[in-house]
Amino acid sequence: MAVKPIGVLLGVIAVIAILAVVAVMAGLVGSSKPATPAQVVPTPATAAAPAPTTPPAPPPATQAAAKPTAAAAAPTPAASAPAIQAKLPVAVLQIVPIAANPADPNVITATLPGTTTTVQMGATGLPNVSIGVPVTLKGDTTDPKGPAKTYAWTLTKPSASKADLNKKDAQIVKFTPDVPGMYKVDLVVGNDAGKSKMEAVQIRAGTYIGAEAGNCKSCHTAEGNEWPETGHAVIFKEQIDGGADPKTSHYGEGCLRCHTTGYYVGVQNGGFADVQAKTGWKFPSLASIQSGKGNWDAVPAELKVMGNIQCENCHGPAKEHVANKAPMAASLSAGVCNVCHNGGGHHVKGEMFKNAKHGEETSQAWTYPTGPDRQACVRCHSGAGYISFMKNPTEPATWDNKAEPLTCAGCHDPHSDANKNQLRVVGKPVQANGITKDFALSATCVECHNGRVQPADAQKGSFPHYSAAGEMLSGTGGVDYGQKIADSPHGMMVGAGPIKDPSDKEGKAMLFGGNTPGPCVACHMWPTPPDKDPNQYKVGDHSFNMVSPDGKFQYTAACQSCHPGLKDFNLMAKADYDGNGKVEPVQTEVAGLLTVLQKAIGDSGVKPVKGHPYFDQADVAKANEKQKNAIYNYLFVRGLEGSDGKASAIHNFKRSVMLLQLSYKDLTGKDVPSATLMK
Repeated sequence: MAVKPIGVLLGVIAVIAILAVVAVMAGLVGSSKPATPAQVVPTPATAAAPAPTTPPAPPPATQAAAKPTAAAAAPTPAASAPAIQAKLPVAVLQIVPIAANPADPNVITATLPGTTTTVQMGATGLPNVSIGVPVTLKGDTTDPKGPAKTYAWTLTKPSASKADLNKKDAQIVKFTPDVPGMYKVDLVVGNDAGKSKMEAVQIRAGTYIGAEAGNCKSCHTAEGNEWPETGHAVIFKEQIDGGADPKTSHYGEGCLRCHTTGYYVGVQNGGFADVQAKTGWKFPSLASIQSGKGNWDAVPAELKVMGNIQCENCHGPAKEHVANKAPMAASLSAGVCNVCHNGGGHHVKGEMFKNAKHGEETSQAWTYPTGPDRQACVRCHSGAGYISFMKNPTEPATWDNKAEPLTCAGCHDPHSDANKNQLRVVGKPVQANGITKDFALSATCVECHNGRVQPADAQKGSFPHYSAAGEMLSGTGGVDYGQKIADSPHGMMVGAGPIKDPSDKEGKAMLFGGNTPGPCVACHMWPTPPDKDPNQYKVGDHSFNMVSPDGKFQYTAACQSCHPGLKDFNLMAKADYDGNGKVEPVQTEVAGLLTVLQKAIGDSGVKPVKGHPYFDQADVAKANEKQKNAIYNYLFVRGLEGSDGKASAIHNFKRSVMLLQLSYKDLTGKDVPSATLMK
C-alpha cells in the first residue's frame, strides 16, 4: 500500500519537469540569449488577456516576406503598445502685433525726411490696418502634439489691389495693402497625418481721419467725453512746448511715432506723417522746445487734428468706418498697448509684462476657470471678466466669461482718467471680501488677491481661494476663535504714503508719480533694476515679481529702507513657533507650522492629499466644526500650490503664526508642543 503514493508523487514530479522544459524552450525560440523569468512572454495559448475581436493589422511591407515563427507570433510589450499616431493639425492664424522697438524682429522702419535718423513704427495686431503698412501674419497649430510641417497661404484682395504675399509656404508671411478695402488671408497647415481645415482672417485696410473730423463722439459719447481728460489726448500738444519742465525736456522727432495719429513715414494714409509731408512742417529744435513757447501754436491746423494719441491709434484707421459704417475692431490684447509702451528706451512696460504671470496667456489661470459653469471665477480669471465685474460687481450674470488673460486694459481704463494712472479703481476696493481699508494704488490688486469667503463659510464647506494677500495686508481674515489676532506692521506701514526715489541724491524725485502706492504696488512694482543688470525687466515694476522667474534672485530693493542690507526675504524669526526645537527664518517657521497642522488634521480623520484641494473631499464633507475651522486657516495661510505660506509669512507673519497655532489647539486640545506661542 505504501508504493502507490510514491508512484503518484514521481509521476507528478515528472510532469512538472516536462512543463518546465517546455516553458524554457519556448522562451529560447528566436533568441540567442538565455531567457530569464522576467523575459518570458506568455504565448496566446497561455495569456490571460481575451482574444481580440478585430483581426490584427498586417505586418509592415518590409516584413511581409518573412515566415512568422511561433515566437514572432507572440505579442511583445513593444508590439502590444499602441503606436503613437500623428494628430491632424488644427490651424491657428494670427495677425502679429509689432512693438515700435528696434528689438522687435518685425519692426517697421523708415528714415526721417531730411535726416539719417531711423524711426521705428509698429502695428496693433488688429484686423483694421493702414494702407501702405506691412501686415505680418503667423501660422501655428492649437496642439503641440500635432505641429505643422507645411504652410499654404492664399490672399484674396480688392480688384484694384496689386498686393501679394511675400511668401506662401512659410510660417510667417507679410503683405502690404495698397488700396482701401477688405483683404482675406487663408491658411492650411499640414503634417504627417494630413492637412488642416482652412483658417481665415479678414483684414480691412483704410486711411485716417482724426477724432475731430470723424466726430467719433457723436456715436461713442461716453468714451468721447472721457478721452479728452487723459494724458493721451494732450501728449503731443504739451511735449512740443517742453512739458511740465521744459528745461529738462529731451523731446525729439522720433517721439511723434507714438504721440500722433496714423504716423507712418512715407505712407500716404492721411496720418500725421503724411499730412506733415504735405504741409512741409518742420519739427522744432530741442532748444526751441526747451524754451517752452510757441511750438504748438506754429503747428498747421490740419496737422494739429492728427496730433496726440486718438481713437485710431488703438482701433485702426476710421475714415471708411465714418463714411460707410465699415466695422472697427477693439481688443484687450497687450499688443495694442505695446506698440508704444514697449517702444524701447524708457518705454518698456511691455517688456516687463512679458515676465509677469498676469501676461502668461497659456496659464491655467486664463484658460481653465472660465465659461458659464464657472461664472463666479471670471471676475478675476479673464481680462474682459474683470472689466465687466468692475462695472457691475454685484451681478455675476453680467460678467463677460470668455477666456482672456489679464492685460494692460484690464487694470487700466484706456478711455478714462477718472482715477490716477487711469486705474479702474483706486483707494477702497469695490468688492474685495469685506476689505474696507484704503489701499491707494493697490486697490486694483486686492480686488482679486483675496480669499473670497468669510471664516463662517468654513461650516458650509467653503474655504479660502489661493491668495488671501488682501486680508493679510489689511489685518483681517481667518478663523480667530474669539481671540484678538496679532498683526505684523507691513500692511499698516508699507506704501502708506508717497515714497521718495532713493536714487535721487537731492531727495526731490518721488516714486509712483508722487502718489501713495499702497503695500502691493510699493513692493511688487518697485522700479526694475537699472541697465545692464541681468534681472532688469524680470523683477519689479510691471513684471510684479519679487523673485526672478528662475527663482535665483530675490528683489529686496523695496525693503532696504527698513531692512538695510537685506538680501533674502526669509528673515530670521524671534522664536521657535513650530516647536521643532530651532529658531528659523519666518518662511521656514510658517511652513513648519503648516506641516504640524496638516498632520493634526490628518490624525483627526481628514486625510491630506497631494496638491489642491489638499484634503480628501469625502472626509471634508463629513468633517466636524473643529476640523473645518482648522482646514480654513490652513488654506488661508498656505496660499498657492507649492508656496507653503511663503507669501503669508511676508505679508503678515504674526497673523499667519497665530491662526495656525490657534487652529492646532482647538483641534487637538493642546498647544503646539514645545512652540513659543504668538501673542
